[in-house]
Amino acid sequence: MEDDDRTVLSEVKDVVRRVEVRLVSSADQPLWDGLMEKHHYLGFQGMIGESLRYVAVHQDRWVALLGWASAALKCSARDKWIQWTPALKLQRLPLLANNCRFLILPDVRVPHLASRILALNLRRLSTDWERSHGHPVRIAETFVDPDLYRGTCYRAAGWVFLGHTRGFAKNHELYTHHGRIKSVFVRPLHKDALRKLADPAFQPPLRPRLTTMNLSENDAYLLHKALLTIPDSRMPRGIRHHRLALLSIAICAIICGAKGFDAIAQWGKACTQKMLKRLGCRKKPGTDLYEAPSEPAIRRFLQSLDAQSVDSAITGWLESIIGVGEAMAVDGKTLKGARTADGRQIHLLAAFLHQEATVVAQAQVPSTTNEITVVKQLLDPVPMEGAVVTLDALHTQQKTARYLVEEKKADYVLTVKDNQSTLKTHIEDLHLTDSPPQHQTIDKGHGRIEVRSIRTSEELNDYLEFPYVNQVFCIRRAVTHLSKNKESSETVYGITSLSPAKAAPQRILRLNRGQWSIENKLHWVRDVTFDEDRSQIRTGNGPRVMASLRNLAISILRRCGATNIAKALRWFAFNIHLALRLIGL
Repeated sequence: MEDDDRTVLSEVKDVVRRVEVRLVSSADQPLWDGLMEKHHYLGFQGMIGESLRYVAVHQDRWVALLGWASAALKCSARDKWIQWTPALKLQRLPLLANNCRFLILPDVRVPHLASRILALNLRRLSTDWERSHGHPVRIAETFVDPDLYRGTCYRAAGWVFLGHTRGFAKNHELYTHHGRIKSVFVRPLHKDALRKLADPAFQPPLRPRLTTMNLSENDAYLLHKALLTIPDSRMPRGIRHHRLALLSIAICAIICGAKGFDAIAQWGKACTQKMLKRLGCRKKPGTDLYEAPSEPAIRRFLQSLDAQSVDSAITGWLESIIGVGEAMAVDGKTLKGARTADGRQIHLLAAFLHQEATVVAQAQVPSTTNEITVVKQLLDPVPMEGAVVTLDALHTQQKTARYLVEEKKADYVLTVKDNQSTLKTHIEDLHLTDSPPQHQTIDKGHGRIEVRSIRTSEELNDYLEFPYVNQVFCIRRAVTHLSKNKESSETVYGITSLSPAKAAPQRILRLNRGQWSIENKLHWVRDVTFDEDRSQIRTGNGPRVMASLRNLAISILRRCGATNIAKALRWFAFNIHLALRLIGL
């Protein structure tokens, strides 16, 4: 949807009565984010904590956007109104949601529309919040800049004005005074909300989000069906445990934090008889007791599996329930402790969806070559027409670009460094950094402020010999380290097959940054949370099979709503029976 080509919506009969408010789908989220960033006076870089995105629609036309996030930690006017003690506030703050963004699109001018949209949104907010985050919302809050707005639509929708903030902002763990006070508005969503939130005897309807996590019935069915396609390489004689039981135990144990074969076997022995039955374990001969597989049985089974078949089954399942998504990153990771038969380290190349944060393809790079020659093998099975593939400078190769555009009908965003020195020189000669940035983002967190700015150009389209280039770009990253009071900067060049009509500068900047999602949300998680680089599984098919099962565990947890994988693993470690329900057993 191109918002710049639409006529002004103003004198339309019944528009206020017929407008609808709905949640934004995952496919529409990039559009929502882009419109909010472009048109809201505060811009948009994301929302804090638990969040929901809504869109108001009139006859399939977007007219307004609303964003909800976790409530502010400190707001004295609100806390005084609720009559909260510090202890009650910390316990019950999740029952509040903050309307952090509300945008009527600039081509919409309909009287009374804003208050109508707010009222419609509040009717469904608590129900949607409980479905998404495991608990309801009892009070809505928002902060309005009195220098710009009077909060008229909030007053008309029944919100209560409580006073003003003191003009502080939180930066990492510190509060700094910026002097811009905000008007505080609240709206109870339940008639007894205020009384119950202040009552020390009230038991809030809060439960850990992870207790409600489980795959849908269809997702679980398709997962079990996919696991059954993995061939059993064991000799038929002497098989005691069904391969689905062994795979289910391994997956559940990894979800509970198991890092090796011995830990998986220990997890199985900790299961109750009822759990072993649900896992499909066999009964011990001569008894009515279900038997967990031993460590040698688990080790021999997982080592004997064909690693490519395991990857194909897992990624095939993910493709069937998620699809391709808007963009995927391709990057490799070395399993430092693992070795091939010739003594070289095992290196895996993966395709990772930016937004969904899941692996949709994985292939092992032969020790005699590098990642460049494996890209085609990796992406051949993946349907990706219309998607965007982001790759680092190693893959800035003409053959790869032609493959993506001609064979896969996809687009590329490639980084240009010294391995393509001529191409880099041509882009540098444009002196893009001398012109004002076309788009800029500012991120604060982890003790630093990072400013990213982008400049694009079409001047080299007919000059470069690189295939299908429609834009070149220059991204400058300036980082201020607050604790050290130190500044650093970096300039990155790149090319893309996306035309300006398909990708404005803000989208290219987002796609370029999305390339790092595979490092932050996959490689770092496997290295730090699963301690993969120090794994004692070092030879045979075991390292790659375990890497694939870790990918699956991460994907299942993210599919079910977990945003902190380490926290999720700790939860399931203390509640091992919930891991079975998570995968539909």
